[in-house]
Amino acid sequence: MRTLVASGAALAVIVLLGLILLVQYTVSASVNNAIQEKLTPLLDTSASLTLDQANAAGALSDYIMLERAQSLDEYRQTIGSATTLLDELDKSLGEDDGGLQALVDTARSTQRAWVKTDPDPVIALMEAGKRLRAMRQTNTPEAWATYDAMTAASNALHQSINDVRDEAVQGAALFTRILGITLVLVGLIVLGGLAAFFAGLQAWVLVPLRSLSEDLQRATRETGHLTPVRPVGPPELREVGIDAELLRRALVHEIDEAQAAREGLVQDAPLVAAMQAELASPPLEPVPGLTLAGSSQSAEGVVAGDWWDAIPRPEGGVAIVVADVSGHGPEASVTAVRIRAIMRAGLEAGLDPAAIMAMAASGVADDSHFVTGIVILIDPSRDVISWCNAGHHPAILVTHDKEASICESTGPLISSLGGEWTVQSRGFAPGDVVVAFTDGLVESRNADGDELESTKVSQFIRGMDAPVRENPDELITRLLAQVRHRAADWRRDDVTIVAAARTR
Repeated sequence: MRTLVASGAALAVIVLLGLILLVQYTVSASVNNAIQEKLTPLLDTSASLTLDQANAAGALSDYIMLERAQSLDEYRQTIGSATTLLDELDKSLGEDDGGLQALVDTARSTQRAWVKTDPDPVIALMEAGKRLRAMRQTNTPEAWATYDAMTAASNALHQSINDVRDEAVQGAALFTRILGITLVLVGLIVLGGLAAFFAGLQAWVLVPLRSLSEDLQRATRETGHLTPVRPVGPPELREVGIDAELLRRALVHEIDEAQAAREGLVQDAPLVAAMQAELASPPLEPVPGLTLAGSSQSAEGVVAGDWWDAIPRPEGGVAIVVADVSGHGPEASVTAVRIRAIMRAGLEAGLDPAAIMAMAASGVADDSHFVTGIVILIDPSRDVISWCNAGHHPAILVTHDKEASICESTGPLISSLGGEWTVQSRGFAPGDVVVAFTDGLVESRNADGDELESTKVSQFIRGMDAPVRENPDELITRLLAQVRHRAADWRRDDVTIVAAARTR
């Protein structure tokens, strides 16, 4: 929440500063445009007006002194141009002209007064051939006074326009300086805001997260998981810490109950405990070129009717067994112990898997239970895998390039009816993995009542990255997590999974 509030406040400040910058830029641009589009042309026009009026006076003097018609034409052109420039100035000025309109009117009226007092009578006298009288007329005090008034008015107009332009330029420069200062301030504020944001992120989020992570790691690593998880940081992270602590306490409670139940089982039911120990797979010596792992979970109590085994073969390689006795509970476990012993003895002796299936069938000749099982022989030195499947769910073989196949059934299930079994083989190259399991994995149903099929299990495996597929422990963990997440009725049956990967 604090982070959101800080982020919202920072965003509001940035938006406000952006608006200020936009206003400053708009004003500065407006002033510059006014200077460029209006004041500068007006200043040039007023300068041309003063020059044309002076040229008109000079052309009139030349006409009087030299009596040249060309000088008269020059006078008329320049005084006409001056009149046109006054009209342009009049049109260019708006209502808010800073008093310039009155100066234009004054320049126009003084020009008319000069023309009426000096040029008009002088030209009339020259055309009448009275040159001397024309010379006296142009030099009268009244003529000079009107000329001086005209030039003074034009110069005043030019100076006023220049003053207005200078004020506009100074205003634009001021706005530009303000804009620059504002940009610097905005940059400093943004940098300060970012620094404050990262400092707040460090203090409010990262440090509490690091503390929470350290507590969780300590609670996970230590025996008994007794280190409490401290709720620290902002309310949201404190709630996560509280939930994690509640979860830790619940796990510790369940571990204590399981430990008590196991101790009671060992103390009060030594036979069941012995059966559980007998069905547990012994540690397997490392097999060069092969990694494997297995998991077995009971649906009722702590003894399962499923089991898996891994037995070194005399000729090299390893034999993997996954079997499932019909039914649950102690009776099924007794059968499992008996058949497991028969199959282990045969595999340690190097017998053919088909012969071992026949021996197992003899072992249940007087038993009401039947057994499904698969024996998988893996010889990494020859990159070959062989299997004998007695009515068991097919094991799934996934190659390094994610091609999937199955180790299908090669004979009937193991029962008092006996039967015949065969052995099949195929390549098992580096990067390949084989996964065998009991029906408890695929008989779980989702919320719609649909069972998980072997094809879905194959999709789960093929969807894992190569480092996960080639790590049997991680493969089994993730596969069980995906199946349990899908299942609405987990623990319907015993679940056993074995995975073996050919290392590269």
